[in-house]
Amino acid sequence: MTHTLFKNIIYALAGATLLGAPFLTSCESDVIDLEPVNKIPDYTAYTTPERCELAMLGAYDAAQCGKYEEVYKRGYPFGAASIIQGEMRGEDMNLTAQFYDITYGSAYSTSTANNQYMWENTFACINIVNTVLKGQEQAVKEGVISRETGNQYMGECYFLRAMCYHYLMMHFALPYNVSGNNDYGMPLYLTPHNTKEEIEEAEKTGRSTVQETYARIVDDLDNAETLLPETVAANKIMRAGKGAAIALKTRVYLHMRDWSNVIAEAKKLADVTAPSFTSAIGGYRLESDPLTPFTSYADNTESIFSIENSADDNGDINGALATMLSVRPGGRAIITSSPTLYNSSYWLGNDKRRNGLLYHKADDYYYCDKYQNPLTNEEYAPIIRYAEVLLNYAEAAARNNDAASALKLLNAVRNRSLAAPAAEAYTAACFADKKALVEAILWERRIEFHGEGRRWEDIHRLAADDLCPSNGIPAKIAYDNAKNEGAFVVNGGMEPEWYGGSTKAIAYTDKRFIWPIPLNDMLRNPTLAQQQNAGW
Repeated sequence: MTHTLFKNIIYALAGATLLGAPFLTSCESDVIDLEPVNKIPDYTAYTTPERCELAMLGAYDAAQCGKYEEVYKRGYPFGAASIIQGEMRGEDMNLTAQFYDITYGSAYSTSTANNQYMWENTFACINIVNTVLKGQEQAVKEGVISRETGNQYMGECYFLRAMCYHYLMMHFALPYNVSGNNDYGMPLYLTPHNTKEEIEEAEKTGRSTVQETYARIVDDLDNAETLLPETVAANKIMRAGKGAAIALKTRVYLHMRDWSNVIAEAKKLADVTAPSFTSAIGGYRLESDPLTPFTSYADNTESIFSIENSADDNGDINGALATMLSVRPGGRAIITSSPTLYNSSYWLGNDKRRNGLLYHKADDYYYCDKYQNPLTNEEYAPIIRYAEVLLNYAEAAARNNDAASALKLLNAVRNRSLAAPAAEAYTAACFADKKALVEAILWERRIEFHGEGRRWEDIHRLAADDLCPSNGIPAKIAYDNAKNEGAFVVNGGMEPEWYGGSTKAIAYTDKRFIWPIPLNDMLRNPTLAQQQNAGW
């Protein structure tokens, strides 16, 4: 029922734009008509508890699905697009068509669609979140909702805003430890811009520094942690709780290379001294089957936060996860897995996670099979799982010279997928030094989060890493070069002729390492026009 209400709710919040980007509405076209959308004044959106709740759901809908060429489809920013774009910027997935070739081949510009709509829809989501945040604060002051309920809603808003800004930083700014690009972070919008005067003011806002942007992200997540309950009982996966804010902080601090704070936050959710890992907050734990978070996406113990999709509200045929990635009936089979990952010596042949791949004989290719319903596209988009918290913790511990804890955490994730963990688990003797241990953890991340959009995040933050640098965008296999070549071999090699001439490695010093600010905003905002990413 909630899906059918979002469109009116968002129009109730405001009828304006942020920096010229249209306000988001829902993907669906059929909605319950609470009142004609052009007759709902802004102030009535928060006059009853029911409207306050629906306004909060509208903020989540803005995160799930925004506009693409004036149509509410494609799952921008987080319903599908963040995952697909995150994979297409990396090398562990390939594509059978030209559909994502601009991203895969790093051929974007200031007017190409994927980077443009990611920027515009994410900032539009931020404006909706800011609008809801202000409305909920007012509703508490006026006694419409209780302080407890208001705190939950405000905590959810802080969480969503932090998530938006961190995603923007991973695509449109240099990593935290890389100098250059005038240290540009993001323009920080902390209040709604819905009136003519507010929009004019927003269109003068320039970029903060990388450090200032990250400080705001951490501050928002600290606020979210303080305000949120452990979980939102009725919707524990698709509504952010305290555990989601903490989990996202472990990711953010990892990008900031603040190992001590990664560990401090992760300890709230994982006790490395305990015989098994179950979070004291939220009760999160690994599922025994690594596919359960995907086959039971709406109800499992491992998914900390996901974006809800449904059969009638998703990224549609040109953007939904299952449609794009699946080779099952109804899937377009556009995005394949790559031998780059399949052939890795770190991925054992009997690992249960290989059950999350599906072979297609006609292509002689494997496809990610985590999203198995292309006829309905109802799978939630996974944003953060307990497995990531453990691996974030493991990497920070390893870098902080606590190899024993790192090994235990690494094995906790890896062992649940092994056929014989007692014999196949890593031991301290497997790693000659810190670098070798960190490298194993990074490969574990690639295996564990295959098809979940995490690959670009690691490439970005590791660009100039001291132990295991990505050095920039990696060289990528051209689909036709490896097709029907028997390329998928456990512990196999990579052939030079598989790599395409247009997908060579790109150094992080190249302008293409980060996306340009879209032309539309350059024209609207004279301040941003002077702060374009270097080289664009």
